[in-house]
Amino acid sequence: MENYRRTKKDVNADQEEKPPADNEVRIKHSKIPVYVDVCLKLLQEEKKKHIVVVGKGQFVNKAVTVIELVKRKMQGTLHQYTQIGSVSVTEQWDPTEDVELDSVQVRKKLPVIIIYLSLDEIPGLETTSGHQLPTGPDVYD
Repeated sequence: MENYRRTKKDVNADQEEKPPADNEVRIKHSKIPVYVDVCLKLLQEEKKKHIVVVGKGQFVNKAVTVIELVKRKMQGTLHQYTQIGSVSVTEQWDPTEDVELDSVQVRKKLPVIIIYLSLDEIPGLETTSGHQLPTGPDVYD
């Protein structure tokens, strides 16, 4: 693979990824406190009944950390619904120097986590998600 370089990340993407909904936060390259602030703003200032946090691939761990910090800042008042899955991605790898080598397409699966935080229960998510009830105020604060 040292003779190859990735040139396209998602070869099969026929359409661009849809923009996030007004209550959706997609975890990517920014720092964790930025995402925590965005989530808290949606819940507290914009009075959203629920928010959706999405982490894909290497950002799954960061999404979980953001959720735990938001729940702690909201003093255990939120219901959490968690869904996990995967998406297929096809990458295009082209040779860097040798013209004799062919281009290669690699298909791989990326993990995805979708977490709903809600002030109220969402009965429609009960059957498709793991549900964590509000914990109440943290005893260590």
